[in-house]
Amino acid sequence: MIAGSCLALLVPPGVAHARGSTEYRSEQGLDQGLPNEARRLVAERTFAARPMALELRTGLATIVGLVGPTVSFDPWSRLSLGAGVGIDTSGLQFAGFARFRPLVFMAQRTARLHAVGVELGYSVGPFEDHQSPLSDSGPVSTYSYDRVQWLQPQVTYETRSFKGFNLLAGLGVAIPVKTRGYHCLDEPGCNVNHIGGTTTVTFAIGYALQL
Repeated sequence: MIAGSCLALLVPPGVAHARGSTEYRSEQGLDQGLPNEARRLVAERTFAARPMALELRTGLATIVGLVGPTVSFDPWSRLSLGAGVGIDTSGLQFAGFARFRPLVFMAQRTARLHAVGVELGYSVGPFEDHQSPLSDSGPVSTYSYDRVQWLQPQVTYETRSFKGFNLLAGLGVAIPVKTRGYHCLDEPGCNVNHIGGTTTVTFAIGYALQL
């Protein structure tokens, strides 16, 4: 106790005050660094700040059919890689996709990200040509395939809130590139109906996670 008191007397008051001020400024700087870091992440305008996204897709001839979930990972802001599975009137559909975002911008007031991109999708699954029956006893399908592989490019628009809420819309085409297991279900219909490209419309809602 005596030694501590003697040491306190030997230290000039100005030095002690300076040391205390330095410690205070250091602690204050750490506190201020947290909002600065948040502002830095926003200023980067990056989808990769929340790289893992889970979405539910639906629409017309989407890569997952009528409806299905997808999961994606953004290695950097302008690229998203993902896969999904879904179902339509023909059966289960399996898919993979790569989405490129050449245009990324942010709303300054809300910190919401926006992007216009191009998505290249690939899907595979059974296919059945559904036709409206001419009568109650008429066929509902003219032909089917056990498996069709589709190439599905589309133009996309997506937006993501600072908290990770994600919306996506897309318009594109589905092009059959390979078929297997053809079955004719109605002979007259098989002669006039053939598999071909079709327009696709996609809507998705999801949430992006931080890792």
